[in-house]
Amino acid sequence: MTLPWYITALGAALIWGIHYPLIDHALKKISLYGVLVLTVIPVLLIAPFFSDTLASDYATFRALETHDKLIITAIGLTSLLASILLFMSIESKNATLASLIEITYPIFVALFSFILFKHTHINPSVMLGGLLVITGAGIIIMYN
Repeated sequence: MTLPWYITALGAALIWGIHYPLIDHALKKISLYGVLVLTVIPVLLIAPFFSDTLASDYATFRALETHDKLIITAIGLTSLLASILLFMSIESKNATLASLIEITYPIFVALFSFILFKHTHINPSVMLGGLLVITGAGIIIMYN
């Protein structure tokens, strides 16, 4: 079964809406490192079920050019750094405000999609939405 992209995107938003307050609560009880490890455990637990896929991916990765290997390897590093910064933000303030500022990331997705891959997904409605998001984040930062 294939769901429309906006349904899966809203589903992700719903799950992130649950996830952030859980992170906020956990950071009040255990260390940032402990929370990071807890977010990795489910991935490690399901990895054996995908051993064939992972083996195929590894073979494909080995055959890639160095440039592509570096870009794909950057996924793990950027994910880790973003998680650490987000968790630090939640720990310093709260999940609600941290998420309302972090939601500006689509602006950076558009920017880096163009810089890294020359992909352009901008149209007037996207520009207006991005401007509203940045304006909202600015208001939140100014008054909190």
